[in-house]
Amino acid sequence: MIFLRQLFFHKSIAKKFSFLILFFLVFSSFFLLDKSYAEIVIKGNQNISEKTVNSLKPKNFNINDRQLVDEFQKNLFSSGFFKSVNFKFENNKLNVYLVENPLVNFFFIEGKLNSQQKKNIEENISIKENSILRLDLIKSDLKYISTLLTSIGYLKNEVTYELIKLSNNKVNLFYNVKLNNKFKINQIFFIGNKFFKSSTLRDVVYTSEHGWWKFLSNSTIVNENLVNIDISRLKKFYLNQGFFDAQVSSSSINILNDNLANITYSINAGERFTFENVLLNNLSNSLNDKNIEYLKKVIKFLSNSNFSQKDINDILDLINKYFTISNLNLVIDYNLKKISSNKIDIVFLVKENPEKRFINKITIGGNNITDDFVIRNFLNFSEGDNFNEKKLLTSIDRIKDSRLFKNVSYELSNYNTNELNININVEEQPTGEIAAGAGAGSSGATITGSLSEKNFLGKGINVSSNINLGTEKIFGKISFLDPDFNNSGNSFNGSIFIENNFYSNSNYENKIIGSRFFTGYQIYDKIFFTPGYSIDYDKVQVSNDATSAVKRRAGNFLTNKIFYTLNTNTKDREFNTRNGYNIGFGQGVSFLLSDIPYINNNFFGSYYNTYKDGFTGSIKYKIETINGFSDNVKFSDRLFVSSNNLRGFEHRSVGPKIDNDHVGGNYSYYTNFSTTFPNGLPDKWNAITNIFYDVANVFGADDSNIIDSNKIRSSVGIGFSWVSPLGPISLSYSEPLSKSQTDKVEQFNFKIGSMF
Repeated sequence: MIFLRQLFFHKSIAKKFSFLILFFLVFSSFFLLDKSYAEIVIKGNQNISEKTVNSLKPKNFNINDRQLVDEFQKNLFSSGFFKSVNFKFENNKLNVYLVENPLVNFFFIEGKLNSQQKKNIEENISIKENSILRLDLIKSDLKYISTLLTSIGYLKNEVTYELIKLSNNKVNLFYNVKLNNKFKINQIFFIGNKFFKSSTLRDVVYTSEHGWWKFLSNSTIVNENLVNIDISRLKKFYLNQGFFDAQVSSSSINILNDNLANITYSINAGERFTFENVLLNNLSNSLNDKNIEYLKKVIKFLSNSNFSQKDINDILDLINKYFTISNLNLVIDYNLKKISSNKIDIVFLVKENPEKRFINKITIGGNNITDDFVIRNFLNFSEGDNFNEKKLLTSIDRIKDSRLFKNVSYELSNYNTNELNININVEEQPTGEIAAGAGAGSSGATITGSLSEKNFLGKGINVSSNINLGTEKIFGKISFLDPDFNNSGNSFNGSIFIENNFYSNSNYENKIIGSRFFTGYQIYDKIFFTPGYSIDYDKVQVSNDATSAVKRRAGNFLTNKIFYTLNTNTKDREFNTRNGYNIGFGQGVSFLLSDIPYINNNFFGSYYNTYKDGFTGSIKYKIETINGFSDNVKFSDRLFVSSNNLRGFEHRSVGPKIDNDHVGGNYSYYTNFSTTFPNGLPDKWNAITNIFYDVANVFGADDSNIIDSNKIRSSVGIGFSWVSPLGPISLSYSEPLSKSQTDKVEQFNFKIGSMF
């Protein structure tokens, strides 16, 4: 028994010993087979470790394989770490002789750059501190810096570099940047089959031609980023005007001298398309007859109308909202088919949404200043919503149109799963603006200036201040607009103002200081509600030449008022509107603590239609009333019709009077009919002509001393506006058709200069 135990013990020891010998032999064989480490001798490396050098060897490297040795040498060269690489075989060993490129100890950007420009350069260049110096990458960095400066107007910039050698094979690197002049836009040209006049297209693009009166404007600086945005805007404009095949094929910047350059856009508009057949294809089993009837009613809007991508998108949004409200798990898409050179069919497709992909996570990147919620406010979707690619693209366009960011991009991850992620990346840009201007005309002279910041504290809040110094009015205001107040989705606007009015045709003046606050939100599709509150303190002073009736109205008055406006607005733009309408009703009531309580009502609207390029017809109107509860309305609250809405008459020279003083009335209305028309002048002048017919009246007096004339005033005339080398000029000649004997006529009116 003891013998068996000893035998077993000795066999166990022998087995373990044999295993160790086998392991040693296998390990040694591997070591002997891979002689690459033992047969390579690396010499000359200082900052680059041997481990890094060996990592560049090809797979299965063997010094006896000439092809692998050559590949190893090529890898060392292409790494950029070394200035020279030499191989030499000695005593069955491969000696690798290396001369390293220097290590960058410190780098600095010299030149008159602002902090944001330096930051952009530092974040995007390749050679920085602790980088291996590579001349090819330095040349690439020089090109990047020059391209960046060119994109913001420094077309003739000069960028060089300088190296200062240190010990231990290290250097200091200096980039020398010479900006030279920023180039301004001399002229903007639109060439090719463009269909629209250049003056029309200049209103589409952000960039504008330089003029001496625009000395503080950034839109006149040559900026490649803005040019690229303008190409997108032009493309969108043509798509919305019916030109399905329109292409903005190219743009170019042509340098004229050391300060000026021209920008040229090449356009091929093609034919204007109209919808021939507007069809609904229901591929779903979820719709009942009522649903189908509603959808057919919505899409019928496009029948026989010009092709418009905006109209299509509006219909898709409306139908998607309908699906959501009706708890229908459906998606809407469309197909377009050209059936002739200017006719197109559209088929809306209603499909089940079997995938039902949800948005799992939305990530915002690149916004070092702007808060995430500001960008999220432009998105019409959130985490947990069904993914809709068209909603995503529309939201990206909204972020771009905010002009808070230089570039906007997005990418999707987990696209093929039920829960995908959306990553939105932005590149910020300066959002502050300075504007100044001066003007003169038949109504007097003005000097104006303003400061604004569209992204105050990165919150998307617009803060602005402006001042207006005129011959009849001095006005100053500080205001702010928060488009998403307290994360409510509603805007909030507040302002503090001070003004001093002294009119030449009235023997009194008034000084007002006050504040105004209001919020606004959409209560239904394109229907907006705007309630608010205002308070002001008004001091009325009269001259010695004033009548006793006017002198009795002097004094100090406090007014508290609540007000609201309810309106719908489909205008394509607020300035130089071409299509759409606006209609609304407003009411204001001054109440407790007001010295003279009153109620104010107004009904207003406008309609625009471009029925041919160069011909835009418009109708504008407003009816307004103001009535005191217990006393006569004070002078500063009385109603007048502006000379812009009743041309042919002097400013504040129509309506009730006390002796020679026009004091305004309790009721007013005006209606303007107008159309633009071609004038035959060179398109590059950007001159606009129009004919108009104005009808207006100011009447009603709550003072027995007032002379009232309830007579309709009307005029017909022609207007002309021109962005001249001297500044913007507007002229009008009007012929009054009906008037009161107490009115003051002004047939010719002119203005020069404006805010830009």
